Amino acid sequence: MAVARASLGGILGCVVLSLALGSSNVDFGAPPGSFYPRFNPFFFLCTHHAEMEGAGVAEGGGEVLLTLQITGNPSSYTPGQEYQVTISTSVPFDGLLLTGLYTSTPVQSAPIPAPAAFGFGVIPDRQFAGTQFVCSVVASHVSHQPSTSFSFVWIAPPPGTGCVNFLATATHRGQIIFKDALAQQLCEQGAPTETPLKPNLVELHAKHAVLRDDFDSNIPEELDSNIWSECSNCEVGEQCGVLLHGRAVTFCEHFGERELTTVPLNTSTALVLQFALGSGSCRFSYSDPSITVSYSLSGNANTSDDWITLEKIRAPTNSSTVVHLVPLPHSSRGEAVRLRWSQETPHGPEGYESCWGLDNVLLVNSAHRVPLIEDNLDPLDTSNWLFFPGATIKHACQSEGNALYFHGGEGVGRSFASTRDIDLHREEGRSYWEEDFETPPLNWDIEGAMYGTKCGEIESGAALVFEKEGRRRVCTPYLDTTSYGNLRFHFTMGGGDCDPGESHENDVVLFGRSEGRRERVVLDTLPYSSYRSPSVVSVALPSELQTPVTQFCLEQRSHGGANRHVWAVDFMQLLPVLPGTHTHVAQFSINLGCGSYQPANSVSLEFSTNLGRSWSLLHTECLPELCAGPHLPHSTIYSSDNYSGWTRISIPLPNAALTETTQFRWKQTGTGTGTGNMWAIDNVYIGPACLRFCSGRGHCSRTGCKCDPGFSGPACELASQTFPAFLAEGFSSPRLSSYHSFSSLRGAEVSFGCGVLASGKALVFNRDGRRHLVTAPLDSSQARYLQFTLRLGSRSILSSCPAPDQPGEGVLLHYSSDNGITWTLLRHYAYQGFHEPRIVSVELPSGARKFGVQFRWWQPYHSGRSRDVWALDEISMTSVLFNTISLDFSNVLDVTQSLGFYLGNVQPYCQHDWTLSFSGEPSPGFSIRYVETQSMQIGASYSLQFSLVMGCGRDPSPHIDTQVRLEFSTNHGLTWHLVKEACLPGMPSCSEFTAPSVYHPSEFKDWRRVTLSLPQKTWSSATRFRWIQNYYGEQDEWALDDIYIGQQCPNMCHGHGWCDHGHCRCEEGFSGQDCQPSSPLSSSVLSDFESQDALLATWQEVIGGEVVAPDMGCGVVSSGSSLYFSKVAQ
Repeated sequence: MAVARASLGGILGCVVLSLALGSSNVDFGAPPGSFYPRFNPFFFLCTHHAEMEGAGVAEGGGEVLLTLQITGNPSSYTPGQEYQVTISTSVPFDGLLLTGLYTSTPVQSAPIPAPAAFGFGVIPDRQFAGTQFVCSVVASHVSHQPSTSFSFVWIAPPPGTGCVNFLATATHRGQIIFKDALAQQLCEQGAPTETPLKPNLVELHAKHAVLRDDFDSNIPEELDSNIWSECSNCEVGEQCGVLLHGRAVTFCEHFGERELTTVPLNTSTALVLQFALGSGSCRFSYSDPSITVSYSLSGNANTSDDWITLEKIRAPTNSSTVVHLVPLPHSSRGEAVRLRWSQETPHGPEGYESCWGLDNVLLVNSAHRVPLIEDNLDPLDTSNWLFFPGATIKHACQSEGNALYFHGGEGVGRSFASTRDIDLHREEGRSYWEEDFETPPLNWDIEGAMYGTKCGEIESGAALVFEKEGRRRVCTPYLDTTSYGNLRFHFTMGGGDCDPGESHENDVVLFGRSEGRRERVVLDTLPYSSYRSPSVVSVALPSELQTPVTQFCLEQRSHGGANRHVWAVDFMQLLPVLPGTHTHVAQFSINLGCGSYQPANSVSLEFSTNLGRSWSLLHTECLPELCAGPHLPHSTIYSSDNYSGWTRISIPLPNAALTETTQFRWKQTGTGTGTGNMWAIDNVYIGPACLRFCSGRGHCSRTGCKCDPGFSGPACELASQTFPAFLAEGFSSPRLSSYHSFSSLRGAEVSFGCGVLASGKALVFNRDGRRHLVTAPLDSSQARYLQFTLRLGSRSILSSCPAPDQPGEGVLLHYSSDNGITWTLLRHYAYQGFHEPRIVSVELPSGARKFGVQFRWWQPYHSGRSRDVWALDEISMTSVLFNTISLDFSNVLDVTQSLGFYLGNVQPYCQHDWTLSFSGEPSPGFSIRYVETQSMQIGASYSLQFSLVMGCGRDPSPHIDTQVRLEFSTNHGLTWHLVKEACLPGMPSCSEFTAPSVYHPSEFKDWRRVTLSLPQKTWSSATRFRWIQNYYGEQDEWALDDIYIGQQCPNMCHGHGWCDHGHCRCEEGFSGQDCQPSSPLSSSVLSDFESQDALLATWQEVIGGEVVAPDMGCGVVSSGSSLYFSKVAQ
């Protein structure tokens, strides 16, 4: 069975398409009984002009799942044989055409130019343009009744035809749902095919491994005599099923010795012995004797020299397989050392109860660490890899050349691929938090330790040595770790003259804890035998320890008293998640499912800095509201939802992975592990980063960037094409495939699902799976703003646009200048806000103003279809804001482009350098003077702000209403209304008390700022504003300055700042993003109105009132003088 996401990519050049889907009246409907229509192949020449792929978007909506199932799931076809085929889709269709495109071999893809980073990538174009093929109509179906499946009998073509690629095209009500989607590929039985390569992993005294054996590379059911000298009561095979993969060496005899011994080995440069041990599907026991791993310094197998125990391991007590790592002490290193696994003879007469087996035995050679690995698998370099159980080397999933292919068949067991150790060590160029223990540190909690060099030089100078009686523990002070991601230090147990540990009871536990949380987070357990020589311990900090108050501790479980089981710590430091400059990169291509849809199939990329003893994700996401640490938009877990085709991934390596002994592992995870869940990797590079990651448009290699077609330069920064410098999209078409300004659109539809955001329909994100919108590469070098209208659901419980209601369900806006390798956060729109449509204007930082920039809107989490819905509309990238006016009147050109005015002049006025002022006598027969804005798109959360002065200290004309009115129009100036109507006590239907937007000279004798939030009645796609004065005399001058109409600032700057493109510029004495008081304000007012001077010292402004004696005004109000309002004013 093959399942794919249908694509729009291909256009099949053939005359048969219209015959098959055009005017046919055939209606097969549901076939009666077991009748299925039979189709004989009819061959013709065709041209395929685009890509063959299994991922895409439907013409009329979102993703479409396409399934083609052939009864019996044959791996190849027999010429002339009949096969029952069922093709199904996730949406109804009334027309279907299945075309066969024939090739002599399985189709291979072109080089993969697709980008990806932290979990995002794009399927590459396949190079089919201009090539003619032989095609046939495999099946056609037209029906008046839409259906989601169609079954038929396919008659396989004659011998020698080769491979057939089934391409599906479907329609519904005359609209194409998908076109030429690659649904399945099947080759002729017995046709020449490339035999999958199973590399020989058996090695002895190689540069990277002293010994390696997976028991699959040798002759079946035999041990390799070049490695193993003796095996008592053992068998090679799958007697206990699969331990890791394929065959293992098993011990199942009830009586007699159980023993496996190597030939003499040169272990001079070996550090750790690694092997897998388990009982698999065989019986296990709770009482069988332990299994002993030991070594002998005598290379002669006939001698009776004593064997020295390395480790005793309890016989398996369950069916799981455990990978053991046994450190080799200095005494076990020599030029002729034998290793042995043996089990003590049981005491009872019934012999052993259990069986057990060994698999994947490895003894790494530490003398030859490489600074990078580079492997395109053509051919495979086995020295780059330790093991890859479940994999073969073959052309797979339309790969370019060989790939490391995991077929997910029966009996596979675990599926992973692990690299050898790589030396990625680097010196951090700057200092962060660190402690070298040269002097007693302040505020540390230390028990059972002294300062010295008893355990030798650990890093440099003195170290903290734990050798005393009682508790042995060290804890750092509480630290702010929100900007850090890596804890590392130098550690030894038993180094120098210190007494070594003897059992795991002597292990040291590394843990962290944050203030307010009782439970501690265990970061690592440092085994007693793994650190005889000083080594660096490097651990990645989990998000729960990236807090403002975090402490780290090391504590020994137990010890034998003073000077026993001694350990030491030196040079502890905290480093950021990523280096200051990205020095190293992991790059590879991955394919999950090979074009078929496989739910829950996922692969994680992990790293280990302790020879494989423990593993961590290379990156763990850290998102706003969910994590206090540095922002990381993606983890290194790759799912089949996003990677069903070949995708190139490039990942900057974190500080935690930059050590001298770092291994990497791709491991299949999730519930999809097992039968049928295929995956493959190819073109692996891990090492020093190429210049600017090749701009995301090339492969990194040891010699530099190898650029994708169409790009060149040292960093692949030069393109043979141009990118658009302008973006404007209003989402008027329901066909998602028509939006060529976007490279990826997932989880959305064009509809009225969230109402009208700007005008007409909007792009509504309400579907299952991933929800994001990614632009195509743009040339934003001359742009300044990114604008769009956003809505995060509705508060109404009856709405078809339910709002996000949990942390992590907001929308993130990112940009990338390296084709998706790294995404920088521009804005986070939290789930609690934006429940009404709101126009958003984002000023682009310098990093986002480059050639080849992409923008992405992404919702990390949601609760499923029609839940936590959000919508976008009217997206634009411009150099000026079309719906924002910000004027200080210093630039006449800006003024004339934004405003039209009558009887006004741009000139200095009333102590302001540049203003728009109105002065002089009325013109005969026409006295109105005004200033009017251009038409603007106004929406939720918009505000209007301006400075106004009237008269500049001169008295207004008597008996004339010289007011200035602020009005708006939404019909291009035909009718005008006050922006704010009067709503005063006593008036009906007042939700809040407001003064009208009418301004009188008594209020504005000096410059005064006015700030208004624009009410909903002003919202439209073409709103104008005007300040107008109908009546005035010669002395009734007035002026405007600092006009701003645009996105509202936080809390309207609390009335103590100027708004500028959504950001506050605060007055003196106020600060912060919303202009909070810089110092505490008075919390009380006491005024007895006994003098005019005291009045002005206490009150900021008094209009129309004055202090009068008790015998004036209204007499005595309380006592003495009073504040009497009687003057002419508003």
